[in-house]
Amino acid sequence: MNLDLNKKRLREINQILQNVGREKNNRSFQVLNPQGQHAICAGLKDDIEISIKGHTGYYCAGMNQNASVTVHGNVGTGVAENMMSGKVIIKGLSLIHISEPTRRTPIS
Repeated sequence: MNLDLNKKRLREINQILQNVGREKNNRSFQVLNPQGQHAICAGLKDDIEISIKGHTGYYCAGMNQNASVTVHGNVGTGVAENMMSGKVIIKGLSLIHISEPTRRTPIS
């Protein structure tokens, strides 16, 4: 399912992703036109796959629990902050340094 930030507000897209029911078959999402917005894909709890097509701002995929998030662009400070489980892959540049002692899950 495509979720376009040119057509929906960030809050609406985050609510859709945060409330995916376990009985739903659609577990794969694409977020289009992020344009550097902050807190995209924050607070996800379910085992879903999200592909973000573009650059994100601060706190992308923060507080993740089980979701797999791939960012096809650059990310800002706080990416994957307070992540409990799941996976975040960045296919661009990150302006942060992740130190080994604080990293609990792999961030690529």
